[in-house]
Amino acid sequence: MDKLRALQYLLKVADTLSFSRAAKAFGVPPSSISRRITDLEAALGVELLHRTTRTVRLTEVGALYLEQVRAGISQLNDADELVGHHSSTPSGTLRISAMPSYGQLLLMPALQDFCERYPDIVLDVHLSDALVELGRDQIDIAIRGGRQPQDRVVARKLDPNRFVLAASPQYLALMGTPRTLDDLQAHRALMYRGPNAVIKWQGLDEDGWRELPVTPAFVSNDGASLIAMACRHRGLVLLSEWGLKGYLHRGELVQVTLDQPVSVGRGGESGIYLLYLQTRYRIPKVRVAVEFLVDRLGNAGV
Repeated sequence: MDKLRALQYLLKVADTLSFSRAAKAFGVPPSSISRRITDLEAALGVELLHRTTRTVRLTEVGALYLEQVRAGISQLNDADELVGHHSSTPSGTLRISAMPSYGQLLLMPALQDFCERYPDIVLDVHLSDALVELGRDQIDIAIRGGRQPQDRVVARKLDPNRFVLAASPQYLALMGTPRTLDDLQAHRALMYRGPNAVIKWQGLDEDGWRELPVTPAFVSNDGASLIAMACRHRGLVLLSEWGLKGYLHRGELVQVTLDQPVSVGRGGESGIYLLYLQTRYRIPKVRVAVEFLVDRLGNAGV
C-alpha cells in the first residue's frame, strides 16, 4: 500500500467531503480514492470515514488521526515544491485570497504589474471575506483586515486600516453635517455586510465604546457599491481610508469629522495584513509575491 498517497487522498476527501471532488483533484477515478482509503483503514484497524450513499465525513478517530498527519503532509508537499523550483525562475500556480473591496481597488492593479514581471507564475485569486486557514485551504497568501494574528501565520502589516466617515458634498448640503455621535441618528447610513452579519457602527464616548443606532439606507458586502451610493448622495459611509482616498482627493466625497471617534470596532490595534506560512516563504513563487506585494501595497500603496 502506498500510505503517503492514501493519506493525501484522505486529506482531500476530508476537505471536500466528496470522493468525486477528491478524485477530480487528483485526476483518478473515485473508486481509486475509496480503495486506497479502505486499505489505509484496514492497515490501521480503525474506521476513518463515515460513508453513506449521499455523504461522507470523518469519524471521531479519523478527525484525530488527520489532525496529527496534516502538518506533516503539508511540510512534505512544501519540501517537494521547494526542491522542484530550486535555482529556477519563479513559476507555478500562486493562490491568493483577499477581501473583495481591497482586492478590487488595490490588489488587482498591483497583480497586473506582478504578472508582467513574473509571467511564469499563474495567479489563482479568490476574493472573499471568509476566514481561510493557510495550508489547509491551499492558499499561499491571504490579505485580511483585523487584529494581528497570534498563531503560526506570518503577518506583514500593509495598512493601519483607519476608518473614515464620509459623504458627498451634496448630501451634506441637504441633510447637514453631523458633529456628534447622536447627530448620526438623523442620517442615512450605507453599511457593510460582513461574512456573518451587517457590521455595526461603534462610537466612543465618556462611557466607552457603544453601538450607534444609525438607520441603514443601503447594505452591501461590496465596498465599491457603498462608495457609489455615497457618491450619488444616498447617505454616510464608514469605510477604510484606503478605499476612500481617491474619492476624497477628487472631492466626490468629503470626510466628516465628529467630536468623538467612530469606527466599526471597539478599539485595539487594527490593520490590513498580508498572511503566509513561513515554511512556504522559501518557495520562489511565494517569496517574490510576498516581497512584491509588501513593497507595492505597504501603507496602501503610498
